[in-house]
Amino acid sequence: MKHGYLIAVLLVGLQISGLPDAFAQVPQTLDSVVVYLKHHTSKDTNYVRALNVMGRELHSGANPDYTKADSVLQVSEHLATQLQYGMGLAKAYTNRASIYYLTGRHQQALDYFQRALTAAENYKLNPRFICGAISNVAAALSKLQQYDQVVATELRSLRLQEQYNVQPRIATTYGGIGNAYRDLNKPREALSYYQQALALMHVEKNTSGMAIIENNIGVCYDGLERYDKSLTYYKLALKHATEIQFALLQADILVNIGLALKLAKRPQEGLPFVERSLAIAQKQQNKASMATAYFNLGQIYEELKQYTPAEKHLKKALDLATEIGNKKRIADYTQGLADLYGGMKNFQQAYVFQLEKNKQIDSTTAVRTSAEVQRLVAQYKAEKKEQQIKLLHQQAQLREKELINKRLQTNGLLIGGALLLLLGAAISAWLLNRARLHRLEEAQRLRKQIAHDLHDEVGSTLSSISLLSGMVNSLIAQKRPESVERAVQKINTDARQILEAMDEIIWTINPGNDSLQRIALRLQEYAQPLMESKNIRFSFVTDPALYAVPISMEVRRSLYLIGKEAINNLIKYSEATEATVRFERKNNQLQVLIEDNGRGFDPAQPSQRTGQSSMKQRAEAMGGILKIHSSPGQGTRLQLVVDQ
Repeated sequence: MKHGYLIAVLLVGLQISGLPDAFAQVPQTLDSVVVYLKHHTSKDTNYVRALNVMGRELHSGANPDYTKADSVLQVSEHLATQLQYGMGLAKAYTNRASIYYLTGRHQQALDYFQRALTAAENYKLNPRFICGAISNVAAALSKLQQYDQVVATELRSLRLQEQYNVQPRIATTYGGIGNAYRDLNKPREALSYYQQALALMHVEKNTSGMAIIENNIGVCYDGLERYDKSLTYYKLALKHATEIQFALLQADILVNIGLALKLAKRPQEGLPFVERSLAIAQKQQNKASMATAYFNLGQIYEELKQYTPAEKHLKKALDLATEIGNKKRIADYTQGLADLYGGMKNFQQAYVFQLEKNKQIDSTTAVRTSAEVQRLVAQYKAEKKEQQIKLLHQQAQLREKELINKRLQTNGLLIGGALLLLLGAAISAWLLNRARLHRLEEAQRLRKQIAHDLHDEVGSTLSSISLLSGMVNSLIAQKRPESVERAVQKINTDARQILEAMDEIIWTINPGNDSLQRIALRLQEYAQPLMESKNIRFSFVTDPALYAVPISMEVRRSLYLIGKEAINNLIKYSEATEATVRFERKNNQLQVLIEDNGRGFDPAQPSQRTGQSSMKQRAEAMGGILKIHSSPGQGTRLQLVVDQ
């Protein structure tokens, strides 16, 4: 089974480098940016941005000009270096890497993707860009068949996304892990990552990314021999690739459709799809894509027992692979010709090509793998011998103890054993009763807490709804529509409050939420829309070390209510433009920091609005300390410290 070689991670680099510039009004189309560069003569950062857009459009459009694009990007790279402009330099490197990636120069692509990552880290660019740059490195490693490094690199990107809470997650990271599993012939594992990537592509409305992932999902279903499913995904991918006029991707998908039909025993139906792919590749003058199409045409003709055109197309594929110097393709296409001649009963030619295929095997890899296996076996044998020695020593000690025990008087053993049994039974009964009592106390406490919350937060509101509902009929009879409308609005408001209160009560008592990670996530979900409604730049940072830390229901509830009260006060009174919430663990203590750059206040002055006394009481109840630092015009800083 030979799919197109462009499917793996195509356009990862372009998705990063193609981000629109948010800092200047630089055109994003080729014609517009050419005009812009003619009139914008100042060699500043805007000029660098425009050069990067031009280089991107020259090599990613319907009629790519890779040579001119590379030349433009070299100028951008040089100017960005002079200006010490980190984002411009990183994008120039990424675009150049994309050119090498698309033209089959994968080692050069890896070098430039790594340069882009280094520039992003040195200039401390935003975490999303850095994580995307890491995924680009993984894309190039995948082309070089270094699949263990691909997975390690993509996992590094995922960990950083979690650390900096990059939202939404970067789809190509999941796609890269899927590619590695697919190339290791693990289609089921690959599918789970591809589906996550596809969902994120839909959220981002990234049509090119959707086409690439759908194409890769089709390849996985081919591997599982689910050709009905693979053809469905290929056709979706072709639709999306056609919408964005991405010619090379269309060629790749068409080859895969033809291959799926061949594998489904419908080779005649697959033939026109691969011929369309070849026509696109020839128009684009892309030798790698042409070689893939020729090879698959040869395979289909071989399936149809039309050996003359099969031989012609397979030889053209081998010639192109030799011209571009792709060792893996040379080996695959040589094997294809050997199989063809074997089917034609031309065993002399089959033998010649089989010998040639054997020469292509990477002996260095074989030796390296053999040495690694020998090292592991030797290590295993050494460990096994060490375990045997330890076992013999333990057996000798046991025999010695047995001899000593035999010398003891039987009566003494019986008496000691009886006493131990009695003591063990007594301790077990005491512990069992203590555990039962503790569970009963916890259950009673939980019941009281639920009853209290329902009474305080739900009971009075339900009474209000009941009274208002009774009033509505009377108001309707009195023909007072305005009063009816106000009553209905109040009922609606009270009902929403009850739903929110019930949601909080259920969340509080749910044992699945007994972790600091769940508290932080709920506070973030609560705060984010409020901050956005007030145009407050908001950051929420959580220490990954807190994710696995368990926490009791009482502490969780108090912690959540303190955070909610503080966020509400910040929204209502601070008039801030920036705010931060931080959860971290220091010296076995949980520390929660909530701060803003708002107008502040004097903590020494009594106020009914801030709820300081309520928050401090809750903090003390869970064994913590709440400190509030603020002064007029200097913002507010709230710090909660709880011993773990």
